[in-house]
Amino acid sequence: MTKSIKQDKPLVFIVEDNQAYRLLLGRVLEKRGFLVMLFEHGRKAVDMLQYIQPSLIISDISMPCMNGFEFHTYVKENFGELDIPFVYLTSNTSKEYVEKAINLGARKMLGKPFETIALVETIDLVLKEVV
Repeated sequence: MTKSIKQDKPLVFIVEDNQAYRLLLGRVLEKRGFLVMLFEHGRKAVDMLQYIQPSLIISDISMPCMNGFEFHTYVKENFGELDIPFVYLTSNTSKEYVEKAINLGARKMLGKPFETIALVETIDLVLKEVV
């Protein structure tokens, strides 16, 4: 049973296999008032979804064990009632990837390297859409 924790700060799951990028994203978001949980691939994030519901998931696409698209599909099929918004942050912004992300229901797709301001603005916009 997934629980939603009452908190003042939005909880963001960061799912990124590159440790440096994962830590950088975490620090950037924490400095801007977000709570973050870091995962190296989708399989680990899925395990946590059984216990806690994030306000938003930021996910890379190309990852081992469970890539971002597989992770997103699994979340929709198994936790669809939670309606957790996805933002992809990836180095591959090909037309094929963009179309697949849109078809899965991703709210946004940002390229790497990311600009901090663009990332934070995107997150704020997506979270306002959800409320």
